[in-house]
Amino acid sequence: MKKDNVIKILISVVIMIALGYLAIFGLTIKGTTYIKGAREIKTGLDISGGVSIIYQAESQDATEITQDDLQKSEAVIRKRLEAKNIYDYIIRLDYPTNQITVEIPTDTSDTSVDPLKAVEGLDQTAVIQFRDSEGNVLLQGDDIQSAKYSEDAVDNTGIGQPHVVLTFSQEGQKKFAQATAKLVNQAMPIYLDQELIAQPYVNEAIDSSTAIITMGEETFAEKKATAQQYAMLIDSGSLPFQLNVINKEYIGPSVGQQALQISIRAGIVALIAICLIMILVYRLPGIVSTIALLIYVSLLLLIMANTGTTLTLSGIAGLILSIGMAVDANVIIFERLKEELAKKVAYKKAFEKSYKNAMSTIIDGNITTIIVALVLYILGSGMVKGFGIVLAIGVVLSLFTALVVSKFILKQFMPMASKGSFLFGLKKEVE
Repeated sequence: MKKDNVIKILISVVIMIALGYLAIFGLTIKGTTYIKGAREIKTGLDISGGVSIIYQAESQDATEITQDDLQKSEAVIRKRLEAKNIYDYIIRLDYPTNQITVEIPTDTSDTSVDPLKAVEGLDQTAVIQFRDSEGNVLLQGDDIQSAKYSEDAVDNTGIGQPHVVLTFSQEGQKKFAQATAKLVNQAMPIYLDQELIAQPYVNEAIDSSTAIITMGEETFAEKKATAQQYAMLIDSGSLPFQLNVINKEYIGPSVGQQALQISIRAGIVALIAICLIMILVYRLPGIVSTIALLIYVSLLLLIMANTGTTLTLSGIAGLILSIGMAVDANVIIFERLKEELAKKVAYKKAFEKSYKNAMSTIIDGNITTIIVALVLYILGSGMVKGFGIVLAIGVVLSLFTALVVSKFILKQFMPMASKGSFLFGLKKEVE
């Protein structure tokens, strides 16, 4: 085996060790955390418990609150929670009392943290209005199709700044064009729940399907937090009534930390068993799959810790399932490789043919799983949606590690096939 191959293998091992360290411990320098580790992964209601918040719906104009109003509010609250990366939640409607109970995961052992911080803005009505200088409403919430946070540059400086991009409906675009034509050389105040949030100056009539709300004179971090909050509130839609918090209390986990510890131990044992079996059956390729599998697990933990994904027991099931998909891809490739080597095909050609022949099977199997995960994410809610996210992330990563990482490392080992195919899982008598 050439020196260049050895160096690349050593680099792969060093990357595996570095990713494993970061996945477990993260990266903190002088008290500032740059990369979160596995200990920072948020756990769900079933594992760590959370807080129960009861909201009382109150009509501002004394009109009757209907069941449809409460159901609409449930959809708005659901969308706002998911915009905050909170997927493990429970929402209950009490129609006789017009109360809405929301349960969200939080660290029940840390009572110094106000759990309402996690759902800040959840109870805002979020009515957005474009007005003229006399206070007349020119367009409002129903005219806006979506609102997204962005940091793209919006002027000639090329410097990106936090802002909100509004996309109008067809009717909203017409109203916006009429409003800007009416207010040329004037300001057009924008209000959110009767609070002035922007006052852009109109230079000319604008017939566009989008508009931008820029932030005031604050720090970048403050602008970002404000813009993200505005985007979340506007995009989720407005509530038909005011919500007031009448009670909040901590609730215990339905399963508990013990179940998490058992799941982690079982996962570690299963991972070790899988690696040992792969090495015993496939020898050198088994070592390759072990390195790739450890890189896969490290990347998955890093993504979950640093994206705020909530881990539930159903999410752990999705994680374990995706590990199985990653191993399955390696098994398909290695079996194809054994077949080619058994035919006395030159190792370089055998390597290329094994990946080429296995590619369609691997992609088909993983694509169908990704489709299922996307369906769960789009149509599901709460823990079902969380399961779909973990499964989708895991399957995409498994494709990457099987088709890129494993292929790169295995290629460095292939020259050893000329010295003995036994190292690649074939019996001696087959050589």
